[in-house]
Amino acid sequence: MSHERRTPLNSIIGFTGIVLQELAGPLNEEQSRQLQMVRGSARHLLDLINDVLDLSKIEAGEFQVRCEPFDARESLERVVASIKPLADKKNLQLHVSIDPAVGLMISDRRRLEQIVINLLNNAIKFTERGSVTLECQLLGREHGEKELRVDVSDTGIGIEPVHLGGLFQPFNQIDTGLTREHEGTGLGLAICRRLCELLRGRISVSSEQGKGSRFTVELPANQPQETELKELQ
Repeated sequence: MSHERRTPLNSIIGFTGIVLQELAGPLNEEQSRQLQMVRGSARHLLDLINDVLDLSKIEAGEFQVRCEPFDARESLERVVASIKPLADKKNLQLHVSIDPAVGLMISDRRRLEQIVINLLNNAIKFTERGSVTLECQLLGREHGEKELRVDVSDTGIGIEPVHLGGLFQPFNQIDTGLTREHEGTGLGLAICRRLCELLRGRISVSSEQGKGSRFTVELPANQPQETELKELQ
């Protein structure tokens, strides 16, 4: 299913990108606008398919994480580099603070990056002016254990208290405005929560409507090595 759905969408995204570069000839303003709409819709549908597949695997207990040693600082810097163009496009400041102590940890690198990318994407999407901030710290826990804490905050639209309870539920849209300007798949935060649980961590949120939000992820930095953590029952 995933291959059958993704291949044509990737083709649409790729070919519309080529046409938008005017490699096949010049476009007028209306043609460019319509092609951008097609490309944007294809990307949205591809994101939805990817998120549905991930969440379906997680809920079915088929989604596994592999914990191995990796450089957390390097991973976080790679995520920032991939996200920065999105912030630049909206003229948002992207502030990054990574504790010097953040380095080697034992966890699932890909899933950590997926969580942080989702949170940064979400923050940028709901922020029209101001800034998005990523803060990463290595904290001590009981019995000498270490914990990676990641905070993603923004100066965006914020969230009404009444909506905070269902924020991490699938298909929950946190934009309650009358426009579809901030439309997403409604699955990103649900996936973040389940990934945090799979990594034996937690995610929380604080927000004030009209002033912005802060999402906090706390993950053990020394997971058992060479193991696969099954879905929590």
